[in-house]
Amino acid sequence: MEIQYQIAQENDLDMLIKFYMDYYNAQGGTWTYEIAYKRIHQIAAMEDSLIILQIDKREIVGFLMGYFKWFDDSCGFFLEEILVSSVHQRKGYGTALLSYLKKELTDRKCNWIELLTTMSEQHQQFYKKNGYCLSDHLVLEYMDL
Repeated sequence: MEIQYQIAQENDLDMLIKFYMDYYNAQGGTWTYEIAYKRIHQIAAMEDSLIILQIDKREIVGFLMGYFKWFDDSCGFFLEEILVSSVHQRKGYGTALLSYLKKELTDRKCNWIELLTTMSEQHQQFYKKNGYCLSDHLVLEYMDL
């Protein structure tokens, strides 16, 4: 692995949107460019957002995106999404991406990371392996419309 990390810039969004569409549409999704643009852009345009690209051999292999949350006594980061290409999964890329995020956030004096994930065993094991745990003080509330 010759992994490099880069903070995404405005001119990276087109490449990122196509990567996102290709990934999810290969799994049966129906993402259009316009909808994928909205998904990525809504985070990218947010004040205090952060998108990190993971690049191996000059090719994007993964990314994560989220945003900082400020409180009177701390700064946290909400990890909105992490995605590693199917070809690169189960090879340490996701763990490396989360490790890079942790270092980046520590350098920025961030105190914690929070995220929402599916109940799938694969996702639960991945996050647990990387030091994440279920919150004992947050509950997700939900209502179908």
